[in-house]
Amino acid sequence: MNLSKQIIHLRKEYNLSQEDLAEKVFVSRQSISNWERGKSYPDIESLLLLSNIFDVSLDHLVKGDVNMMKREMDRKVFDKWTWLMMTFMGLAAILLIPSMMLMGMYGLFVPFVLWLIGTFFAYKVDKFKEVHNIKAYSQIMDYMNGKDVKTIRERTKKDKFKDRVVAIVTPIIFALIAFIVAYYGMKLID
Repeated sequence: MNLSKQIIHLRKEYNLSQEDLAEKVFVSRQSISNWERGKSYPDIESLLLLSNIFDVSLDHLVKGDVNMMKREMDRKVFDKWTWLMMTFMGLAAILLIPSMMLMGMYGLFVPFVLWLIGTFFAYKVDKFKEVHNIKAYSQIMDYMNGKDVKTIRERTKKDKFKDRVVAIVTPIIFALIAFIVAYYGMKLID
C-alpha cells in the first residue's frame, strides 16, 4: 500500500512522532502505527485530516491505493463464500422435513450439520470484510467519486445499524423457522 509509505514519509518530513500525529488526527498512536505498517486503513475523516495536516490533496495521499482498493474489492472470493453460505443454509432448510420423516428426531442432525457449514462460511464472509477493510475502502471510493463526507458518514451509520440488526435477527428467524418446520414435520410423521 502506498498510503502507509506516504504517511511515514510525510510524518517524518513534518518532524512529527506517531504520538504527535495521533493527537492531531484524534486517534491512538497504535492506529498510526497500524496505518504505517499497512495493517489497517484510515477512515475517510482521518484521511481528510491527514491531507489537511500534511497540506496535500487526498488524491496525492492515496495515490496508487485507489487502483489497489478496486482490486481489494474484487468480489470473487467474497461471492464464492456468500454463495456457499446461502447454499448450505438453504439445503439445511430444504432437507429438514425429509430427513426428519426418514430418521425421526435423528433427522435433525443432517440439517444441523449443513447449517453449521453455512455458519462457517458466514464467518468467512464477515472476516473477509474485516480483513480487507471493505467499509473503509468503499468510503474512500465514494469520496473519490464525488460524494460528500456527510452523506458517507450517514450511510456508514446506517450500515452499522443494519449489520447489527441482521446479525441478531437472522439466526433468530432461522431458529424459529426450523422449530416450526420441525414441530409440524413431527406432526406429519405421527
